[in-house]
Amino acid sequence: MNKILIIGTEPPCPRCSLLKMLVKEFVRRIEIEAEVKSVCYNDEESVKFANSLGLEPGTAKDVSKRINLEMDKDRLAELLKGSSDESSSGDCICNSFSSCNWSIELDEFLRPFENRAKESGILMTPVLIINGELKHSGSVPDIEKLSSWIEELKD
Repeated sequence: MNKILIIGTEPPCPRCSLLKMLVKEFVRRIEIEAEVKSVCYNDEESVKFANSLGLEPGTAKDVSKRINLEMDKDRLAELLKGSSDESSSGDCICNSFSSCNWSIELDEFLRPFENRAKESGILMTPVLIINGELKHSGSVPDIEKLSSWIEELKD
């Protein structure tokens, strides 16, 4: 059976929640057999995987500390509370964006930390691992890429 692992935060942040929802929805739509599992970034399994890449698992806050780039905590709190401007059309994928408070603004706010995560030695959440292979880390991957990675599991 295919194994999809999502490394995130506990409780899940909007990006971790969105990734998990999208993965589960694509698995359902594409009709593949897959175990979808979420673990916290400080869980033993997460640490072991990150260490196998020469990294430590962590969040944008961990990257911020490592690279000495201050994070605007008030702005982050505002973005985490806010709702997405994405319109929902009744499609399950679109509804996933707004149902977990993910927003483009949140992604853009965290992008500088995502861009510098690996150089700082951190495998930044959310992390997507499919059948033991790192597919993406630091943000929610592009929808088309995510769909194609899961589609490949049909073969």
